[in-house]
Amino acid sequence: MKHRFLTLISSLLLLTACSDSFLERAPEGNYVDVTYYTSDDALEQATAPLYNRAWFDLNSRAIVPLGSNRANDNFSRWGAPEFTNFKVTALSENLANAWTGFYSVITMANAVISDVQTKCSNSVSERAKRTAIAEARLMRACAYFYMVRLWGPVIIIEDNDKVVANPMQPLHREEDVLELVIRDLTYAVENLPEVATAKGRVNAWGAKGMLAKVYLARSGWKGGTRDNADLEKAKELAADVINNSGISLYENYEDLFKYKHNNNPESLIAMQWVPLGDWGVCNTLLADLAGNSKMTGGVNVWSSYQASIDMLQQYELGDTIRRNATFCTPGTYYSYICIADGGYTYDGATSCIKKGVPGGPDDDNDGYIQSMNSPLNTYILRLADVYLTYAEACLGNSEELAGGPGLEALNQVRDRARIPRKERVTFEDIIRERRVEFSMEYCNWYDMVSWYHWKPDYMLNYFQNQHRGYTVDLIVKDEDGYLHFGKKEGDTFLEGIENWQEPGENIEIHHGNILMPYPESDVIQNPLLNEEPVAYEFSE
Repeated sequence: MKHRFLTLISSLLLLTACSDSFLERAPEGNYVDVTYYTSDDALEQATAPLYNRAWFDLNSRAIVPLGSNRANDNFSRWGAPEFTNFKVTALSENLANAWTGFYSVITMANAVISDVQTKCSNSVSERAKRTAIAEARLMRACAYFYMVRLWGPVIIIEDNDKVVANPMQPLHREEDVLELVIRDLTYAVENLPEVATAKGRVNAWGAKGMLAKVYLARSGWKGGTRDNADLEKAKELAADVINNSGISLYENYEDLFKYKHNNNPESLIAMQWVPLGDWGVCNTLLADLAGNSKMTGGVNVWSSYQASIDMLQQYELGDTIRRNATFCTPGTYYSYICIADGGYTYDGATSCIKKGVPGGPDDDNDGYIQSMNSPLNTYILRLADVYLTYAEACLGNSEELAGGPGLEALNQVRDRARIPRKERVTFEDIIRERRVEFSMEYCNWYDMVSWYHWKPDYMLNYFQNQHRGYTVDLIVKDEDGYLHFGKKEGDTFLEGIENWQEPGENIEIHHGNILMPYPESDVIQNPLLNEEPVAYEFSE
């Protein structure tokens, strides 16, 4: 573990370049004798790896099983099925890479904060220092918010030197992890500019949106009635972003997932990958997501992922915009794929992943497509999430939301999808709307865990009734042309062909296996991961 943290810290100094973004500029006045940053520009570049290199171990593969497979967005017999069927063990490579990836973000963020305090000359402005620290604290908060929803108690690290001196660190309580996240995001809200210093960088509105999401999660973390003070903070912050940021939902949902629309106005926080970049700063997910090389202009891909029956059944009949942007189903046409051939029509009998697959090198992608190199950013937070956070916070502890600005926010998300507005919504409606809006964006499981903390028995029953492990071997159309994805009555399928990952296997989902185990390799190096968590002593 000591060697690992030393490696993570040193990697901060490996700056990257990216066309058409803030990552492109070469800073003037970088280190002098490896001691000082001598300009605002040099300090600004020190945070650049926080947008890509820090997240690489997570994004390179583990992000999909953790956030999407686990939520039952998709399924594959060969693509980490253990995350879908709740059989993840401490030996999972994806689990270990995620743990390492999150601590990459955390240790890099800590290094930036330390550098601001010790390696800046007098020529660096106080504004630049505050901005750099705020960016680092925001990214650290995002990493810890992911981690607490995966593992529960985790190790809080604010000072890398302490860990290098003593790698045997204890777990810390969930309430302390959430408190650190709130403190970090509050600092970011107060110190980031409202207009980012460059396209793709975070600003105060992104920090407020994420902070609203954290308050909403914490409001029900202890189960039972949601805490009203946290609900009010979530509503206040989300409403501020919606009403005062000047940002609106991006007009075309499908455009959110095209290369030329990276860093669109709806993108509040995103990992910024280098098109055709070196290993460590590139988005490797294309080959894991795309199952059809015709869609990628002949570039080699190997995905076996399909939409789960449960996920496809979440879409309302008219919700074709979001479904087609997320999954290819029989007869779906894409004008922006295989452009030279007049477009692409999916002719498979089942489904494959579309979201995260922007086409081939010649499909308006500036040639930036290789087998394990996609030019697409990875969203951490976009504006639609803030809209639905606001709606859920307004629902609060009530049985239904029958009007007001919260319902209006949810309906604006539905307006973009061109489906009928809701006159009232329940918690079940919130779950469905979120799942459909964010399917295959590697985030649905995290929201499910937040709901599980609030309503453990309700969500356990929900998980047990998701018909996990089933995809569709045949999608059929009715006489009106509507697609049907394995209609079932109880456990009997009326349409479609059931496809079970291992016939006869019984998936056991219970309260004891909702959270992830700690990676075995880390437990061996740090046996304190087997001990009860302790309270964290905050320095401020």
